[in-house]
Amino acid sequence: MVAVERELRETSPPPAAPVTADAIPLALRRRGASARQVLAMTFVGILVLALFASRDLPSWAGRLGDGPLAERALALATEWDDAMQSLGLVRPHEALRAWVAWTLDAKWDSDR
Repeated sequence: MVAVERELRETSPPPAAPVTADAIPLALRRRGASARQVLAMTFVGILVLALFASRDLPSWAGRLGDGPLAERALALATEWDDAMQSLGLVRPHEALRAWVAWTLDAKWDSDR
């Protein structure tokens, strides 16, 4: 009987971590980013998109609708895109678009 009890104690699984509604373990939740860090990373993401995805800004601003605010947004987006083009920051975007166009033209044919 003692051997059976010893085996049961040795093979018992370690206690499971408490389960939360979104399946993020509490230990990871406690080490997460603060609201200030999330806000800072949001601004970094906005800056990166503004620098390297400026080609899409005029088309996005054109879909805002009619009115003086939408017209001003379109003018600012076009000016920003022109400024990024003069700095050469639109080249990655154009290269990616060219590659996508090439792959669509190739249609992923295996006989090429």
